[in-house]
Formats: sequence, structure tokens, C-alpha cells
Amino acid sequence: MVPHPKLGTGVGRGQDPSGAVVSGVESLRALELSTALQLAALVESSDDAVIVLSLDGLIATWSEGAERLFGYSQTEVVGQRVTMLSPPDRREETSLLVGRMLAGGGVERIETEGIAKGGGVLRVSLVISPINGTSGQLVGVAAIVRDRSAQSLIEEELQASDELYRSVVEALNDGVVLQDATGRIVTVNESAERILRREKSDLIGHASLLGGSPDQSITRLIHEDGTPFLESEKPAIVSLRTGQPQVGVVMGIERVDGSKSWLSINSRPLQHPHAEKPFAAVSSLTDITSFRTTLEEFQAARFEELERLALAAEYRDDETHRHTQRVAILAERLARELALDDGILGTIRLAAPLHDVGKIGIPDRILLKPGRLTVEEFDEMKTHTTIGARILGESRFPILRMGREIALTHHERWDGSGYPIGLSGEAIPISGRIVAVADVFDAITHARPYKEAFSPEHAIAEITRASGTQFDPGVVDAFLACV
Repeated sequence: MVPHPKLGTGVGRGQDPSGAVVSGVESLRALELSTALQLAALVESSDDAVIVLSLDGLIATWSEGAERLFGYSQTEVVGQRVTMLSPPDRREETSLLVGRMLAGGGVERIETEGIAKGGGVLRVSLVISPINGTSGQLVGVAAIVRDRSAQSLIEEELQASDELYRSVVEALNDGVVLQDATGRIVTVNESAERILRREKSDLIGHASLLGGSPDQSITRLIHEDGTPFLESEKPAIVSLRTGQPQVGVVMGIERVDGSKSWLSINSRPLQHPHAEKPFAAVSSLTDITSFRTTLEEFQAARFEELERLALAAEYRDDETHRHTQRVAILAERLARELALDDGILGTIRLAAPLHDVGKIGIPDRILLKPGRLTVEEFDEMKTHTTIGARILGESRFPILRMGREIALTHHERWDGSGYPIGLSGEAIPISGRIVAVADVFDAITHARPYKEAFSPEHAIAEITRASGTQFDPGVVDAFLACV
């Protein structure tokens, strides 16, 4: 190995070998020798290849790390030109680099290729720097070479994996949206652009699935029941906040032309092991508009059939054949007076006519009996509520869902003495409490086979008297404001 570049060469000319100056030089020499030995130990213990070149560009120092990397022993390379370590097409690059160092250049860092003893090509990172002596003169060039072959292979595999992932994601018919921990959109695939009708450039960097700039064609995002979709309710935001996946969340996009797009959204948080919070969330968007349209058409057809069934039941005991519609109109007015949201207003108007659909299952001898019913007959009459609930069944369609709720609960009483369940107070759904008042008002003011019609004033007095026992006082107040 060459001497450490900062080691001196002896006592300076004209200095007294026996004086204090000599003592100082010896101390300096001892310090520099100690430093050189420490550096030599570091060089030999390094996993990187450490190579020192002389001023004529020949290899002067060859570390154990260099021997492990290139496969040459020290005796095979010392005194050889460093270009022997470069592939033929890289030798000129190596010569120019060493030349810049010998001409007084500074430290340089490059990614390049080396060639091992057996001819294998190595991908390496190279740091090359000048070595200056104690008086500042250039005495050599140091090169530190690190093997990046394994790292490069990993990077290539990651790149290939990333390209494969992107190809798969782009090929999906479903939209894919990646959002960071703050909810900002990081990237989307082409299907997401198509489904959301937004360019990628309009989406990235914004938290809204509708992009950063307002779109006058879109009025709002909605739930299935028509209520607004709040920012805090969006699936990705919920996943980021709770760390839990969100599955099958349905979101509607309303437009000013009256059309709606419907999305089914799955969102999953991305979280590092042992981390407290997710660092991102990925969501898949499925356009279910055509499915929803088909479903709504099917449900509308079913609703029409049920309306006809309710009308058939009504024809049996209502001479005017308009009871269901009158109840529906009054129920909507009461809901509006109570300041219920638009979703309930639109639904109750269509659901209320189904309140007595269960009467189709009550025998004529009971339904049309002109006199008072016996206890047994009245018990059977009560079953029209549960029959109606069974006919309407369980449904995702909001109108049918509320229709079932009304059919089952419009004879419950505020004080808990109603039927069929015995619910009381606010445990009774608001739709049932509203239709209870509307139904009784219409029943009192219109004739039936078993009773004559009474005046509206009589009906108002009866309903007012039953406030707090049979009826919800708040609904009664709304009723009095309406009539």
C-alpha cells in the first residue's frame, strides 16, 4: 500500500535535528502515522471496494473489499491501469474521469459498470476524489466502489411489478382511486376518469371525486334515500379515519338534467405494520347505473302491482275509493309541516297509500260488518297490519321499505296501548305516527259500511283530545296547523 498522503517525508532542510523543531516534527509524524493506520484499518474492513491510484493513473492500493467485488488479488492489479476494471465501451469514460481528478477536479459521484475477473459485468456506484498531501499537493486519486447489482435487480423487479400492476389496474372496468392520508387523490385509472366523467388532471390533488373545479352539470352526491352524501361519510375518508374497509357503499350523482349516476364503492385502508393510522386508502368504483335502473323499473312495477292490490282492498269498504290517496296527501302535508327532509317527503307521499294493503286478507264478514266487532273479530281485524307487512316484505326500495313500516305501525299508539307490537312514543317510526293521524281524520270524515261520516270539526276535536295518548303531540300540532 502507498503511504498515507498526509504523512511527511522527514525533517525539513535547515532545521536542527536536535532542537524543539525536530521534536515537533516527530510528534506530527507519530500523529499522522497513527491516523494512517486507522484509515488503513477502515479501508480493509469496508465492504466497499477502496482503490487508490497513483499520479500516473496506476492502481497503487487494492483493498479486501475490492478483491471480493472484482475477484482480482492485490498482486494481480497493483501497477495496472484502472481501465482494466471497466468494460471496453466504458474505458474511455473511466480515463476521462481519472484525468479530471489528476487535473485538479473535485469529488464526483456516478453510476457506471465494472467488469469482474471472470468477465461478469457489475453495476456499481463510484465516488472518486483527489488525495492531497500535507502541503496541499495532489499525490493520488481515491475511488470507492459499491456493488449495486443486487439493488439494481431489485429496482428492476419493482419497476416490472409496478408496470404489471399499472397494466392490470388500467385494464380493469372498475375505477380505481388512491388517496393519501389527508384524503387528497394521488392517482386514478382510466376507468375512474370515465365513470366520474373527469380528467385525471382535474382529480389528482383534490379530495373530491368530482374534481377540484365546480361542475355546473352536477347538483349533489346522494345516498340511496336521496339524502346528501356528507364529506365525512365518503368511504375512503371513513377508511382513513377508522382504519376499517368499507364495502358496497352506494353513492348517487345527481345532475341538473335530472339524470343520476350510481356508484358502488369499496374502500380499503393501506397501513404499515405497527403504524397507528393508515397512510393511504384505495377505492374501487363500479358503475351500477344500469343495474339500478333495471332494479328501479322492477320495483316500480312491483309498486304498481301493490298499489292496485291496495286499491282492490279499498274498493271493499270505501264507497269513494279515494281513501288511500287522501291519506297520502295529508301525510305529505304533515311531513312538510314537521320540516322533515326532502327524502322522507317524496317517499311518504308514495308509501302512505299502502297502509291498508293488508285488508285484502281480512274476510268480508269482518271488514264489511255493519255493527260493532266482537273481541275475536277485532283481533282478526288487527292482523291487517302484519298481513300488509308480509305482503310488502323486506325491500331495498325506499318506498316499499317505508310502506311496510307504515302498514305495520300506523295503529300503534303514543302511550303504548296500540297494536300489533305495542310500541310507544318515538319508538314508533315517524312515518307510522304521521299516517296514524291522517288515517283517523279521513276515516272519521268519510262513511264506511259500519259508520256514517262526521264533520271535519268533529274529527279535529277527536284528534286533539287523543293527543299524547293515541297520537304524537308534535304530529297533532302539525295537523292543527295544516287544517
